[in-house]
Amino acid sequence: MKVLTKIENFFAALFFISGIAVSLYAVFMRYIIGHSQSWATEIFTMLLVWAIFIGFATALRDNAHIAIDIVYDRVGPNVKKIFEIVTLIFGISFSIFFIWTGTQMVLAAYSQGIKTIDAGFPIWIYYLIMPVGGLLLLIRFIEKAFRFFTKDVTTETEVESEWQQ
Repeated sequence: MKVLTKIENFFAALFFISGIAVSLYAVFMRYIIGHSQSWATEIFTMLLVWAIFIGFATALRDNAHIAIDIVYDRVGPNVKKIFEIVTLIFGISFSIFFIWTGTQMVLAAYSQGIKTIDAGFPIWIYYLIMPVGGLLLLIRFIEKAFRFFTKDVTTETEVESEWQQ
């Protein structure tokens, strides 16, 4: 999982920084040079969406998703286990659904040869993040399920130090 963690971190940062760079270029060209770059908005959007979708998996890995703790903190350990199992079932189901529907979107866009208006970029590449992001989420949910059912009580600090290496 260390290799996957490094890959996720690298690509999330790469897409985010590249998106910001394209955005800054577009702003410079529009307001300083006076020539609008319409393709930049499409590329900026794609790069940021890819960074965000990869970020979903990294947030799950690091237990950084938003959670409603008011009920969870007030129940006993048996109910907490039930909540965790339900969460894992829904998470894995959602990931599989995301992979399936994302793949259908990619295949449809690819077969139709749809391209973006300004950049002329194949739209299936934009959509590819859906099955990729779903797969990353599925891997992380399976990892959480494995740790839960094998009673691997890795602390958040250990997980953080693992992905920072």
